[in-house]
Formats: sequence, C-alpha cells, structure tokens
Amino acid sequence: MKKIDRTYLNFTLALCTTVALYLISQNWKDQLVLQNVKVYDTSILTDGEVKALADVKTGSSLYGLSLSQISCRVGRNPFVKEAIVVRALPYDLTITVHERNPLALLAMPTSMLSVDGNGIVLPLPLERKNDVPVITNIPAQLSVGDTVKGNLMQAVKFISEAEKLGERFSAGIAEVQMSGERGDNLVVFTTASSLPVIIGKGNFERKLLYLQKFLTEIAGSSDCSYVDLRFDGQIVLGTQSISSQLNVVKTSESSGKVN
Repeated sequence: MKKIDRTYLNFTLALCTTVALYLISQNWKDQLVLQNVKVYDTSILTDGEVKALADVKTGSSLYGLSLSQISCRVGRNPFVKEAIVVRALPYDLTITVHERNPLALLAMPTSMLSVDGNGIVLPLPLERKNDVPVITNIPAQLSVGDTVKGNLMQAVKFISEAEKLGERFSAGIAEVQMSGERGDNLVVFTTASSLPVIIGKGNFERKLLYLQKFLTEIAGSSDCSYVDLRFDGQIVLGTQSISSQLNVVKTSESSGKVN
C-alpha cells in the first residue's frame, strides 16, 4: 500500500511541476513582443516590399504570430519562390526569401513580361535587372503566373544552357527569336556580332559550344549574312537570306540531318 501511495505522490508532483513550468513558459512567451523584422537574400524585391507583404506590426506578441500565414502572404508575390519565416528570440522575426530570378524578357504582341528558368512567367523587373536576353516573336499573350510550354520553353532552355557556360558568355546573348512557321526554329543575336545565328531546336549544349567557337575565332573574319549551327560537326556560314534558309528546314529535318 505504501508503494502505491509513493508512486501516486511522485506522479502528482511531476504533473504539478509540468503544469507550473507550462504556465511559466506561457507567461514568458506573452512578454515577448516583436521589435524587428529582418529580411535576407533578396535581390529583386526590397526589404520594404517584403515587410509590407508580411504585414506584421512591431509590438505584436511574437508567439501570437502565425509563421505559416506570414510565409503565405510573402509568397503571393510572383518573384517569391519560397519564404522561410523564423522567430529569432527574444524579439526579432527573420524572413529569408528565395526569389524567382528573371532569366529572360518576353516580348509579346501587346506587352512585355519576364520568365525564370523553370518557365514561370513573372512581371517585368523594371530597371532592377535589364541585362537579360529578350525572347521575341512570341505569338501568344501570356499572363503572370503562367508556365510557358512548347517552342517557347525551348527558348528558355537554350538561355538556361547558355548560363551554364558562364555569366560573361550568357550576357552576350541579346535576343532569341522564335522563327519559322510555328516558331520552332530559334535564331540568336549576340552583342559580339550583328549576324543572325540559326540554332534550330534541341542539342543546345553542342550548339552553344559551336556558338562560342564562332564568336571567338570566326566572327568578323568572314563576309557572310548568317550563321547556321544546326549541322552536326560544322559551322555553316551562309550568304542567302535567313528567311529562305529557315524555309528549307522541313525537308532536311525529315532525314535527321538538321536539328
């Protein structure tokens, strides 16, 4: 009987201690109020824009704030891929933003937007990042939040592959034009040469190496009107009009000689 009483007593003491600690911790939490909101890792959005999206007021109970709701509010901005919100005790809130970075500008019939490497359509970044290529001849109108597909996604992939070769090289790509009847042949214009460069579709890794070789060893030393990189194993320098060359693509593609 005594053993049972001692066990019961120990349990009661442990329960009382737990409840007391809980009440003390709750009282301590209630005394913690927000003093500062700190924003990290932004390059497109400003700290002020992120804080406005977070919509939290200093003086609020730090533990009364919903971190998930704050993250969702910040994530509503199209440039935000993910927002990680953390309480930085005793008085701060930190918001780490992973942004969607514009890979290229999209020139459409009635407006201009931008797109990231995953094909997500973003607003125009205004003057904050204007050193990216522009994709032209886009037949359809797109809206912020859309995901590009088909031939337009091919243009995005081409620019993404160019970035892998280094910022110095990718910055030299000024325009990627969607040409051909269905926009399925890409034509590139660079800052190093005024010549249009026919890329076609697919095999971008190989074609970018050819483009590098052309720009460093051939550009400016030959009298031609366009460059064609669709042929495996060679760089073709042409003198006929580029529009005529693109019209010939269909007959060559069927035999697998051009891509």
